[in-house]
Amino acid sequence: MKSVLLALILIPSMSFAQKVDVKDLETADSENTTIEISKGKKKSCTEAIWEVADGSTDVSGEPAVMLKEAKQSWKKACEDWKKEFRNDNKENKIISISCGKEDCGSDTSGRTCTSKATYKIKTKLN
Repeated sequence: MKSVLLALILIPSMSFAQKVDVKDLETADSENTTIEISKGKKKSCTEAIWEVADGSTDVSGEPAVMLKEAKQSWKKACEDWKKEFRNDNKENKIISISCGKEDCGSDTSGRTCTSKATYKIKTKLN
């Protein structure tokens, strides 16, 4: 008897709930509705939208007399381009980055190695 009386006394004290007045809330029968109540600063409900962008650019080393030196110059130019590209794209996500294959040719100033570098990144739109 004491436990029934105790339960009758405790149940109403635990059943108090806060009330929320939601006016003009129209939903279709097939839709779900979520109402969030939070204290403090308002949270942003927008999710980030990403777009995949790709492109290419030319990478070329300094002219050199010997083929080996020209390739080393191209490799240095490739690494410099990659480092600069990563620094400029800190907020975006790099999917792929490549300097491509070097193509070495000679002219009056010496041998020069060049290539078509490609990249693919995810860009945040909002």
